[in-house]
Amino acid sequence: MRYHIIRCLGLLLTLMAAMTVQAQEDRKFETTPLEVINKGWSTKTIDRVINGSFGIMLERFDQTWPTWMVGAVRETMEKGLSKQVLDKETELTVTIDSKNGFAEVTDGGTDGAYMSACYWNRKNGHKLLAVLLGKPTDPCIEVLCTYDYDPQKKTLTPEPDILKGYRWGDRGEYNQIFCHLPRKGKNILVDDWSGEDGPVQHTFTWDGMKPVFSKTAPLKFDDGSDLNNYSE
Repeated sequence: MRYHIIRCLGLLLTLMAAMTVQAQEDRKFETTPLEVINKGWSTKTIDRVINGSFGIMLERFDQTWPTWMVGAVRETMEKGLSKQVLDKETELTVTIDSKNGFAEVTDGGTDGAYMSACYWNRKNGHKLLAVLLGKPTDPCIEVLCTYDYDPQKKTLTPEPDILKGYRWGDRGEYNQIFCHLPRKGKNILVDDWSGEDGPVQHTFTWDGMKPVFSKTAPLKFDDGSDLNNYSE
């Protein structure tokens, strides 16, 4: 009798271990369509955020709106790495800059999904978290999720109007408007390719509480030129 009980317990433990491994493997492939996140993130407060560390805030965001990109960032953080190459052929890479509170997933220019995230310390003792999720095709979509972290309430409350105006919140289906979160410094840059006069870049300057529109200028490229100077 005792032998059978021990054997049953052993089988139960084995089954539970197998289920745990399977759940971990499934988690790697769990992802929420960006269209779903785009429609839902702005109305859902995230609770039980035990502290305002970058890793914890990203963890609770990912538990609420799971994507493989943020999952890859969390995995890289848990390994204590500052960089992890996920695919050598496409140069799909996770970069963690803990010193500057920044993380991103990028590739070598393929049509894959991408993300970046950062946070700012607000002058009222709160934090502003930004998570940018995007993909260039089927459809081309970019979602900027911004939250206020309240250390007393332990919540991430959506602030969807951070970049309201200046076309970011008024994008049409084919408008090519892309956001760049800061790895260094505190300013947000928005590349706008949808105007008739050529591509421009909007700069939003940090004022201690939020990024505030500062200026619009022709979009510059690595060689210092801009398309507004090109002629046929």
